[in-house]
Amino acid sequence: MINGKTGAAGMALLLALSRIFTEAAALPGESAGYGMQRFTVLVLSFVLTAAVYLPLIGFISSSPGVTPLGAVAARSKLLSGFFGVIFSVFLLSGAAETGLRAYYYASSTAFDSAPPIYFYAFTGAALLFTAYCGLEAASRAGFITAGVFALLILLIILALAPSVRTERLYPALTDRSETLWSEILHEFSLNAEYLIFAALCGRINRRRSFTVPAYIGISFAAVLVMTFLYTTVLGRLTNRLMFPFYTLSSISDITLLHRINGIDIAVWAAAGILRLALFAFAFGEVVKECFAGGRDVKPAVYAFCAAALTVSALFCSYPELHEPVKRISGSGIPLSAAAILLPAAAFLCTRSGKGASE
Repeated sequence: MINGKTGAAGMALLLALSRIFTEAAALPGESAGYGMQRFTVLVLSFVLTAAVYLPLIGFISSSPGVTPLGAVAARSKLLSGFFGVIFSVFLLSGAAETGLRAYYYASSTAFDSAPPIYFYAFTGAALLFTAYCGLEAASRAGFITAGVFALLILLIILALAPSVRTERLYPALTDRSETLWSEILHEFSLNAEYLIFAALCGRINRRRSFTVPAYIGISFAAVLVMTFLYTTVLGRLTNRLMFPFYTLSSISDITLLHRINGIDIAVWAAAGILRLALFAFAFGEVVKECFAGGRDVKPAVYAFCAAALTVSALFCSYPELHEPVKRISGSGIPLSAAAILLPAAAFLCTRSGKGASE
């Protein structure tokens, strides 16, 4: 079940939900800032994201039926082990941060009085069940969650349309030019879905290259709409709020549903668990391609789930442990390094393999 496959549309939706989750479930100090610079940062960060995907898409398009990690593993055990270790560390870090985001969101909204053990027990049970059901089941859940998210966006727009103040949009590209590049890098670094896709691209039935533009397009459109709502409804209050989208859902009064923040909480709880499951599935594929050969990787996937939540709980209890990880990942260096090194190694290994066969 863990090694099941999914279609390009299902994977694109899962990756988009994963990316949108990072926008809604902010860590302390990450709240969306008010101002037109936020739009500039979004546009440039997604352009940068699309650019780093190009070598990977180029390899996938030129080598149908071959995965980047598989191409490396077929030529060099040493290089395969290197990428296996690097990807494992990156994936564990991303999963632990996802658990931390989910905890901060839950403890700051609906479950403010619940001890952390209850949150991690519930999340762990849901994550292990999702991992047991497999990628195909997660993809179906992603369609449902994406549909509920689209409904939530629609309800918020309908409810808050009278509160939209378009005069809060002004003709300026930047407001704080000295922080522009650091904000772009931070926004770019939130696209850890690159690592997931690079590991799981072999689990997409067909049209693997379609997944990336669809994921980027859906993510960009959704985050842009969310930012538009922050800016035009909340105005300067935006940068004082930990979770501005939750605030939007909390103040949205409509006739059918008096308060829709319950839908908001359900969407991000499901999206967080699916994102954690994607990291776990990706880790399973890394182990299979780089270390395990034909052996069953289910125990490794379950162990990864437990390790990710354990590290997340440590970050929650000792925030100082998370600070260096946050600085390194937020620099964009790990993501950029993976985006450069893996496709380059895969191309070289594929070409050397063809040369040897000839």
